[in-house]
Amino acid sequence: MRLRADWLSRVLTVPYVPVLGPAHPDLCTPEMFIDVFTEVLTASGTGVALPFDKDRRWSPTKDDTVLMDEIVHRPDHTIIPVVTRRGGGTVKTYFYGDSPDLDALRAATRRCCTTYAAAHGRVMWFSTNPTGHANQTRVLVKDFNHPAPEPTTDPAVTELDDCDRDVAATFADFAAAMADHGFEFLHNRRDAGHQDGPILVTQAGGRVVGAIGPLTIISDRSGRRMLLPQYFGVLPGQRGHGHGRALWRAVERWSVHHRAHYQLLQTRVDGASDRLFLSEGLRPLGYASTVHA
Repeated sequence: MRLRADWLSRVLTVPYVPVLGPAHPDLCTPEMFIDVFTEVLTASGTGVALPFDKDRRWSPTKDDTVLMDEIVHRPDHTIIPVVTRRGGGTVKTYFYGDSPDLDALRAATRRCCTTYAAAHGRVMWFSTNPTGHANQTRVLVKDFNHPAPEPTTDPAVTELDDCDRDVAATFADFAAAMADHGFEFLHNRRDAGHQDGPILVTQAGGRVVGAIGPLTIISDRSGRRMLLPQYFGVLPGQRGHGHGRALWRAVERWSVHHRAHYQLLQTRVDGASDRLFLSEGLRPLGYASTVHA
C-alpha cells in the first residue's frame, strides 16, 4: 500500500502517527508522515522498536503489527488498523478524515479482531475541534525555546533520590494511591533496579504528595531532542495548593538545562493537567478520540 501525500494533506489535521503517537507538527507534514509510516511498516512485526519510539525506554521490543491488507486509503479518508498482542490482543483502527462513520469503523474493527485473534478493539480518530466525546484527549506541544520559568516559592520541588530517606520511603504509599496514574508501575521498576530517569516530587507533612517523572530525553527521527511524556499526579487531598504547577515548572527548567527541544503530551480534555498545561502556555495541536469496538 503506497500512501499519497496529496490525499493525506486533506485529512492529516492532527500530527499523530499510528503505533508511535503524536509527532511535532514541524516534523509531520504529509510527506514526512509517509516516510515515518514507511519506517513503521518496515519495523512492523519484527519485534524491534524504532530508535525514536517513545516506548523504547521501557523495552527495546515492540509487538505492534500494521494490518496492511486492511488499510483503506482514499482521497477523503485513510484507515490504518494495527494489532498488538499484549493482554489478549487489541486491534486499534486509526481513522483520518472528517465525520467518521463509527458504526462502520467499529464493525470493521470487530471483524479484524476475529480475523487476527484479538480480544479487544478500539477506534481512534482525530479532529481540530472538541467533539464532547468522553474519551477525548487534547494533543499539546511544548517547545523549549524560551527562558525557563522561575520556580514557584512554595511548594519546593526536589528529585526523589535527593529526598530525606524517611520522605523517600513514603513514595511507595504515594505510588500505591496513584496507581491509576502509572506510579505503581514506575515504583515497581525502580525497585527492580531500572534507571528510567529522575522523578521530581513535592512533599507535605514529611511525605511525598506530588510527583512527575521519569524525565527522559531521546532523539527524534530528525535528531531533535525530545522529552518523553511523564507520569504526573498529586494526591487528591493536596490538589489546589500549587504542587502541579511547581512540578511542571521544574520540568521546564530541567528540560532547558538538559537541552531538550520539545515535548508532546496528551491530556484528558478539561482535566486538571489539561487546564494547567493550557495556562502554562502549551500549544494545542488538536484532539484524539477513542471508542471501544
